[in-house]
Amino acid sequence: MRSACRVLALLAALLAPTNVPAAGYNRVYLVPALEPCPGFSTCPGRALESSYTFDSIVLRSPPTRYLPSGKPSLFLQIRGVRDASGTPVNGNLTLRVLSGRVNVPGVGTVGDDSSLTTVAPVPIPLQNGNNPRFSYKSNPQAPNGTLTNGGGVEIYDPEGKRLAVTGSQAKP
Repeated sequence: MRSACRVLALLAALLAPTNVPAAGYNRVYLVPALEPCPGFSTCPGRALESSYTFDSIVLRSPPTRYLPSGKPSLFLQIRGVRDASGTPVNGNLTLRVLSGRVNVPGVGTVGDDSSLTTVAPVPIPLQNGNNPRFSYKSNPQAPNGTLTNGGGVEIYDPEGKRLAVTGSQAKP
């Protein structure tokens, strides 16, 4: 009888609905930026845009439906950035926030090529190739109800070439 009660208690605990709050931030690993391949033909090999390398660049964003007011809209965790000779970088990378298509309530959808949607580049300081917690907060804060389609982030090396972008990568 005692074991049957234990089994029932265990089943009840396993089958009961749980409400686990979303802890932490969403995580997206950035991938190395490929050199452009213009036209319709295939470009041979894998050419990266930057001669710099990195161990990992992780984009962290809030797990909420709406951007949190007055708080950073994203964090970056950067590890192991090295120049072409393998030396850890002491200097700055550059963050570019790509806005995509933007609709502002009461104004309408801003033109795709408008300077109103352009976000100024942001320097990211590195020490020994690392910056474990770089935060970005948009300034000024977007008006309530603003909707952005697309967009993303790009990280540029100290020479102004794309180092890392949002994308996907299969296991080698």
